[in-house]
Amino acid sequence: MMSKNERLLILHADDFGMCHATNQAIIKLLDEGSISSTTLMVNCPWSTEAANAAKNNPNFDVGVHLTLTSEWDHYKWGPVNLNGNVDTLVNEFGYFPPDLEKVALADREQVREEVIAQIEKAIQMGVDPTHLDSHMGAYLFFMDIHIEVAAEYNLPLRFTKNPPPGYHIEALEELTKLADSKGVLYPDYILGLPFWLNEEDGYEESKQNAINILKDLKPGITELYLHPSYESEELKAITETWQARQYEFDIFRDQEVKKVLAEENIKVIGWKELREKQRGE
Repeated sequence: MMSKNERLLILHADDFGMCHATNQAIIKLLDEGSISSTTLMVNCPWSTEAANAAKNNPNFDVGVHLTLTSEWDHYKWGPVNLNGNVDTLVNEFGYFPPDLEKVALADREQVREEVIAQIEKAIQMGVDPTHLDSHMGAYLFFMDIHIEVAAEYNLPLRFTKNPPPGYHIEALEELTKLADSKGVLYPDYILGLPFWLNEEDGYEESKQNAINILKDLKPGITELYLHPSYESEELKAITETWQARQYEFDIFRDQEVKKVLAEENIKVIGWKELREKQRGE
């Protein structure tokens, strides 16, 4: 049992499988214990490399990053549901839309089938999923479906009844009751490092922001998600956020940040611990 004032932290990397530079950064961070978990995007061109790393390292804590958007201009992906209708999920080229407006209009049954297909593909690729979460927060429109699917696979879910400011969840009370009634576990709090840097922000500013977040953690379980990657020509061609992603690779390897974690008595856990508790293991 955790004590009333204990602060538990899941240090989590999104976008495993997105590209080679991201995969190599996440594998390095997991290997050295600088982060505690990640989630696989099975739709992406480099998902096989990521899935193989998960399969070959059973100690890696890897969930499924359920994906309904494809946001970059020149680097695209789409559904993995090969046996069902996906016409409301895609644009005229068969790719997911770049933003959430079209996702919100998608057919609910098509969303459910695609989400299940992504989980099944991850399992087929050799991953033993520890949890479910969502790319770009697309599940906010279909949170009940994601809760139900999480219950079907007996997996915890990125969801919280204490959303951060500006993070609105429709029908939060009903969704909380649904998750609780189905035994789906979720963190008390969810926080993310910023995608976009101010022009004057360098590594030190980014690191200080992360330190401030750590010092302000509340008692309970918090997931802090980031998007680490190696700096590379590949990454620069994909996204303007490459600099923030490269900083995020360095931040939790930094001795000053590790010292703050120790001094603040923050215990780093993974999603695996939540899955074990949910399954009564």
